[in-house]
Amino acid sequence: EDGAFDADQCRAVLEAGRPRGVVPCGLGARDTLRLEAALPLYGHELSETISPLEAGLSRFVRLQKPGFIGKEALAGQAAGPARMRCGIMLDDRGIAREGAQVLAEGRVVGEVTSGTMSPTLNRAVALALVEADFAAPGRAVTVVVRGKPLAAHTVPLPFYKRPRTGAL
Repeated sequence: EDGAFDADQCRAVLEAGRPRGVVPCGLGARDTLRLEAALPLYGHELSETISPLEAGLSRFVRLQKPGFIGKEALAGQAAGPARMRCGIMLDDRGIAREGAQVLAEGRVVGEVTSGTMSPTLNRAVALALVEADFAAPGRAVTVVVRGKPLAAHTVPLPFYKRPRTGAL
């Protein structure tokens, strides 16, 4: 009635999905999958201070659409925002977490917005908001984790894309 799943419904879903490998998971697993797919999360990669253009979501922004209420706020970024979301893969051992500084050319160029160990890739990955000049794949960067500089590099997004098989 209220749209909530009860325990019996959860068990029924798990039982029906068991032949296809359905297993329960928590928010941590969901967040890891989100990060591997490079999906932005509000409050991390998108917020009142991170625009859709900075977050790499320009395909959803129509500045020329009549009545678009965000036009004025985004007009200054139409030619290209000063900072951009990018993917980072760590080369050194460690996990970059939200707030970790991203360095390049001896200075801070951005900050990690989300990071984790990718079980699919068996590598530490992170999303970061960096100066646009440093967002392109293949850039050597350093991520500061617990005061320790770790070698890393920028990579194309998404980190992982599931091969299409037709049906689930």
